[in-house]
Amino acid sequence: MSNFCGLDVGTMNLVSAKLNNDEAVDIKRLRNIFLEVDKDAAEIMDLSGISHTVIDDAMFFIAEDAYNFANILGKEASRPMSNGMISTKEIDSVDILAVMVKELIGTSNGGRCCYSIPADPIDNEMNVIYHQNVFGRIINELGFKAEAINEATAIVYTECEASNFSGIGISFGAGMTNVALVYKAIPTTVFSIARGGDWIDLNTANSTGSISNRVTLLKENSFSLNNHRSGKKKDRKIKEALVYYYHDLINYTIKSIVRSLEDTAIELPESLPVIISGGTSLVDGFVEMVKQVIEQYEFPFEVSEIRHAGNPLTAVAEGCLIRALKYQN
Repeated sequence: MSNFCGLDVGTMNLVSAKLNNDEAVDIKRLRNIFLEVDKDAAEIMDLSGISHTVIDDAMFFIAEDAYNFANILGKEASRPMSNGMISTKEIDSVDILAVMVKELIGTSNGGRCCYSIPADPIDNEMNVIYHQNVFGRIINELGFKAEAINEATAIVYTECEASNFSGIGISFGAGMTNVALVYKAIPTTVFSIARGGDWIDLNTANSTGSISNRVTLLKENSFSLNNHRSGKKKDRKIKEALVYYYHDLINYTIKSIVRSLEDTAIELPESLPVIISGGTSLVDGFVEMVKQVIEQYEFPFEVSEIRHAGNPLTAVAEGCLIRALKYQN
């Protein structure tokens, strides 16, 4: 049983869901960042409790340790993924990702690992071919049989058992927003949008004369979509811009869903739930704003409910595990 696992490959976080020997689900999460450090200086330290790796004679701290040391040293940590896919700007991205994936799922001898991938974006020429195959190769080299599924589809697997695994999953991530219409466990429409939390932060920073790091810190520590008029004058300016860009991302996503449904030839059920997930959806007031936007559009079916996933940070990994377990017999 322990050889079955799900892996959420996210721009901001990597999350695994794996059955332990007691058939309970263990969840692990790593912040998807790394920091190159002076190898000679670092080797003087006690590295036994620090997540690190050496690649081509260069030393890197990874995950939470990279984040903590970057703050201490006043440096900016690097991210091996950008816009939902493997970063083209960081030459060590693939090697770093391989180390972190191994730390999350370990090794196997013929087990199965289902991992999440984004859909090709409808508003960008990027495609997922390279990204999907690199992660498939990393997982296969760890001894697992790798299978890729759309991350929004995984959300429906986790959250929609009561509706016979039918619903619309929307994963608002850092790099992308992914959408899947799933009917009786079969994905019928999947797509992504090349906008997410990073898009919000960048545009807010550009509009207010700030920097993305400051926007992100403010957003994570003291921001609510329901109350953005508190704090210092500069902070209020940033918060106001954040509200506008959150609303624009949500509206753009819902409009794209409605258009995709208008173009589909699939016979849709009478009602479907809408499940919201992903790190970008964690800000206070997010689901309420989604509900307000959806009310402005006409869907070709009744929206039976609009709700957050039980755990928006782990729902994708858990859905991937559900898919992997299909092959346990």
